[in-house]
Amino acid sequence: MNSVPNHEFLEMKENYLHQAHCKQQCFVFTDISELDLPEITKFPIEKMKNGSVHSLHSFQSKKCDTPVPPERKSRTRKIIAIFGVLMLLLVVIAIIPLTLQLRTSSLLEARLAFIRRLLNEAPLVEGYWNPNMEGNFTQSYEEVKENMVGAILWPIKVPCGAQHLDAVQLALEGIDLARRTVSNNFGMRIVESADEMDVAHADGMVSVLLGLEGHSLGSSLGVLRSFYSLGARFASLTALSCTTPWAGSAFANSDHFVEESAPTSLTEFGETMLHEMNRLGMVAEISRLSEPAMMVALNTAKAPLLLSNASPQGVCNATASIPDHIMSAMSQNGGIMMLNVEKCGDKLLTVKEAIHMINYVRAIAGIDHVGLSSAPKIYPMLLAELARDRLWGNIAIKKLVGGNIVRVLRDVDNAKHKISLREDWIPNDDIELSSYCRYPEM
Repeated sequence: MNSVPNHEFLEMKENYLHQAHCKQQCFVFTDISELDLPEITKFPIEKMKNGSVHSLHSFQSKKCDTPVPPERKSRTRKIIAIFGVLMLLLVVIAIIPLTLQLRTSSLLEARLAFIRRLLNEAPLVEGYWNPNMEGNFTQSYEEVKENMVGAILWPIKVPCGAQHLDAVQLALEGIDLARRTVSNNFGMRIVESADEMDVAHADGMVSVLLGLEGHSLGSSLGVLRSFYSLGARFASLTALSCTTPWAGSAFANSDHFVEESAPTSLTEFGETMLHEMNRLGMVAEISRLSEPAMMVALNTAKAPLLLSNASPQGVCNATASIPDHIMSAMSQNGGIMMLNVEKCGDKLLTVKEAIHMINYVRAIAGIDHVGLSSAPKIYPMLLAELARDRLWGNIAIKKLVGGNIVRVLRDVDNAKHKISLREDWIPNDDIELSSYCRYPEM
C-alpha cells in the first residue's frame, strides 16, 4: 500500500536537522535553558502546522548567527588594557631608580675619565701642601697621588717664635729634611722651574716646589739669595700673625699683641726684599700680609704675585680672607689666587660651596688668576662637577688646575732678566727694639 508523504512533517524534520547542523558549525555554547527545548515537545501538531516551527527555526537561526555583543568585547578589551598599563607602571617604577643610578654612575665615571685625560696633558698643582713630617709621610704622599695631584707647592714651616733666634737654621734643616724625604720617595721630584715641572709630569712624577716664610729669611738679602741657590722658588713675605721688621702681617684675632714699632704695611726694606725676589725669579707670596701691605706689594712688584691657601672675603669672611679690591688688583698684576677649597675658617666646605667660591673669584679676578689649594681629597669630585658645567670648558679647567700657576712661574722667571741686583741691609732702627741677635758691624 502506497503512503502519501506528509509534507508538513517532512518540513518540520528538515528544520530540525538544519538547527542541529547550525549548532555544530557555529560552535555556540549556549546554556540549554535558553533553548526552552522542553517547550518544543509541548507544541501540538496544529501549532506546527500553523507555522510555529518556522518561528522556532527563525529564532534558532538568529541565535546561531548573532556574534558576541560589542559591549562585552569592549569591556574585555578595557580590562586587558588597564591590566597591561598597571603592569607596565609597576615595571617602570621598579626599573627607573636602578636606571638612574646606573646612568649617574656612568656619567660620573665618564667625567672622571675626562679629567684624568686632561691631567695627563697638564699637572694638577696643589697650592699649599703641609705634609705630616712627624708621622706617616707616605700617607700624605699617597693622598695627593691618589687624588690626581701632579705638583705641589711645599712651604717649609718654621715657628714664628723662632724669629730673631734660630729661624734661619730651622729653615735650612727643613729644606734638608724635605730633600732627603723626596729622594727616598721615587714618586716625587724637586723641581726649580716650570720646564722641569713639565718634564717630571711627563715622567709620571709628582713635582715639588720648595718655599719659605718671611720670618725665616733673617731680614737679609744674602740669606734670601742663599735659600734660592738651595732650590727655594717661592717665599711668603709673612706668616699669619707673624709680623717681620719689614712687613706687617694679618692677625688671627684682634687681641694679638703688637709692638708699637712693628710695621703695619710693607716698609722700604720690605720693598727691597720683594724687588730682590723678583730679580732672582722667586715667586713672592702675599696672602698673610696686612691689607695695606698687600696693596703696596701689588703696586711695587715687577712680576706676578701669589696668594696661596686664600679665601675670598665676599664668600668666606674668615681670618686673613682677601677683599674684592685686592683680587681685582691681582688680575692687573698678573698673579694668581690659589683658593683654600677645603675650609672657610673652621667650617668644612662641600663641593658645591667650593665651586661657588671658585666662581666668585673667577667673576672678580678672571679665569687666568685662580687656582686650587689645601683639599686634595675633594679635587676629583670637584673637577668632575666642573666638567658638566657649561661655564667650564677644557681650556678653563686646565687653567684652574695648574695652567695659571705654571704661567706665573714662567712670567716670574722671564721678569728676572730685567731687574738689577740690590745689596741693601735692613736699617738698624728697624731691628734695634727686637730681640734680634746680630754681631755688631765693624
